[in-house]
Amino acid sequence: MNSEETVQPEKKQSKKKTKIILFSIAGVLILITAGFFIWENYQNRLTEAEYANLPAETGTLYSDTENYDYYNKILFDIPEYDAISQNYREGIMKVFRDNGLFDPAEGDRRFSLTKIKDRASKVFAFGNFTGQTKNNKPELAFLIQSEDANESKLFIISSDRDVLFRKDYSDAPIINSFKKGSKIFMESEVLQASPKDGLIIKFKGSKYALVYNESSKNFDEFYQYTSNDIIENKLERERGDDNEAEAESEEETTPISEETP
Repeated sequence: MNSEETVQPEKKQSKKKTKIILFSIAGVLILITAGFFIWENYQNRLTEAEYANLPAETGTLYSDTENYDYYNKILFDIPEYDAISQNYREGIMKVFRDNGLFDPAEGDRRFSLTKIKDRASKVFAFGNFTGQTKNNKPELAFLIQSEDANESKLFIISSDRDVLFRKDYSDAPIINSFKKGSKIFMESEVLQASPKDGLIIKFKGSKYALVYNESSKNFDEFYQYTSNDIIENKLERERGDDNEAEAESEEETTPISEETP
């Protein structure tokens, strides 16, 4: 066999191996580059969506489904509470657990969310009450009441299930939220724009606005005047001015007795 004929196939095989190696390296580089761009695109989508689909807190309060379902049925057993997602439901469960409300001590009142369907939508409300919500996830205000409805507790929790506010009432009010800029009464009979989202707490004969105070880092409660309140207060002030004017007039007309030596 001619030596030139032997060398030729060897060169062809060598070139073929080189091409295979180069194609393999190129393929690996393409996969790495594609993987990088996919990962980067995923991160960008999370940023743009502001992590809207991620839970506010890693892990769940009740990791076993059976335990969660048990408390879920106890608290949210009517469809009017369907607007409360699992994360906030777990926040309410945490409030009950931390305050011993699931199993109150002997002699203590038992509290729950109302079971009255017409009332249920008026015992919880969402809003950016502190102006410090995370990832566009609102805060939740909710009311729980005693079995005889003579006592209530108002809680405001964050999307991280932290309690931001709590207050007890010797009544069974209802609540609704309002947006920043809404006109409310704050320490005067003149309507003013609310600096933040807030709550209206409505009782049978009165209502109050609850607004977060940046300075005190707490919530302030403001009485909300009715039209009758404003009219009566005005008449009372006018009566007070008239009485004061009469008193001054009497002082001016009262003769001064002269003492004899």
